[in-house]
Amino acid sequence: MDLYTLIPRTLVGVAYPAFASLKAVLSDSPESSVAWLRYWVVLGVFSVVELLLDPLVNPLTYSFPTYLVLKCLFLVWCMAPAEWNGSDIIFNQVLFPIFKEHHEQIEEQAEKAKLSFKEKFEIFFKKDKNEKPEKLEKSDKNDKVEKL
Repeated sequence: MDLYTLIPRTLVGVAYPAFASLKAVLSDSPESSVAWLRYWVVLGVFSVVELLLDPLVNPLTYSFPTYLVLKCLFLVWCMAPAEWNGSDIIFNQVLFPIFKEHHEQIEEQAEKAKLSFKEKFEIFFKKDKNEKPEKLEKSDKNDKVEKL
């Protein structure tokens, strides 16, 4: 994704929804907060799918304007203040049923990934702490000089 695609997509798909989500939380409206939560779940899935499919759908090194417009229109549809908005439809009819059916396997895989990441993270930082430069003691220096 190039800069010309990233900026409009971020403004439409992240900046405004973040502002609207904060307003919803401050308004004490549970319905509005839940609606924005569904939007963020759909956006997360959309972002992963976009990451995987962008090279196939738009293999050119520069942004295809129609493709950008379609992505932004999709995001606007997902946040539209209507009963038929994309977030509600995608979340309620696709994502939530899949999660409900497979949540145990999803949680199991997520736990395995978390433990694997944690283990690698700990190994990485233990390695850094243990790798201190060795200091030569005076007796070591003298032994080396005498051997020469």
